Amino acid sequence: MLKKRAGGNVRPASLESPAMLLLSRTIHFNAAHRLFRRDRSDEWNRETYGAASNPAGYGHNYTLEISVAGEPDPQHGMVVNLLDLDRILKDEVDRPLDHRNLNEEIPEFRDTIPTAENLAHWIWDRVAARIAREAWPCRLAALTLTLTPAFRVELVDPRRVEAIE
Repeated sequence: MLKKRAGGNVRPASLESPAMLLLSRTIHFNAAHRLFRRDRSDEWNRETYGAASNPAGYGHNYTLEISVAGEPDPQHGMVVNLLDLDRILKDEVDRPLDHRNLNEEIPEFRDTIPTAENLAHWIWDRVAARIAREAWPCRLAALTLTLTPAFRVELVDPRRVEAIE
């Protein structure tokens, strides 16, 4: 049931519901990289990373889904304005990563292997920090980075996991 509040229809928070409200947005970007350790031999890199250690590198068409958790603002009924979320995803993810070579053009990946796991953490740190700087009344709750139809990496805020358990 919707309750009329602050000039609009806003669903009141239920004290009985354990449900967590997530707002999610999906973006796509393309990037190249090479998986290798500079301090290891070519043989070790081939054995460890296979074709992904090719000196010419390779690329992915990444799909990124970001979810934020929070309660709708009583004034406008939104957890966060999607236009604002789109803006930070453009600033923090798309602009720095799209059509880039991660090893060569992203300083943090010059000495860190740009695995899907490391890239997901890099994105999480940037987006979470930006949400905090913007002082939004929500938090980053989950991130899914899909590299292929058969492979994805997921990061989940520990508070979300505890709420499920």
